[in-house]
Amino acid sequence: MTSVFSMLDDQEDACGAFHLPVQGLFADLERAQGSVSLDDEFLSMPPEAQAAILQDWQRALEATRRRALIRMFAEISDRLPQAPISVRWQRLRERCERLGLECPAELPVLLGAA
Repeated sequence: MTSVFSMLDDQEDACGAFHLPVQGLFADLERAQGSVSLDDEFLSMPPEAQAAILQDWQRALEATRRRALIRMFAEISDRLPQAPISVRWQRLRERCERLGLECPAELPVLLGAA
């Protein structure tokens, strides 16, 4: 699997930015669970910088999460190619509910564009 570096294109100062890895994101891959434990270096930064970085991370993570949901929908569509899109969308919502995943209300719009 190829790694994806997710940075949002609309960041005003992204040009020339040199992003370094920051320790703190953890995942149990077998249980599909994640957690955050940021180190003292990050926590000692000014709160304005922390808030700005966290906002960028949240936006990039949300874009990545939505891509994963769209891939889930594509898998459902592959299994049910003749089903109307409304049925496939309902199956995705049911699958998300079973897995405890949030499914954005506007996802059908995104899926229509995908």
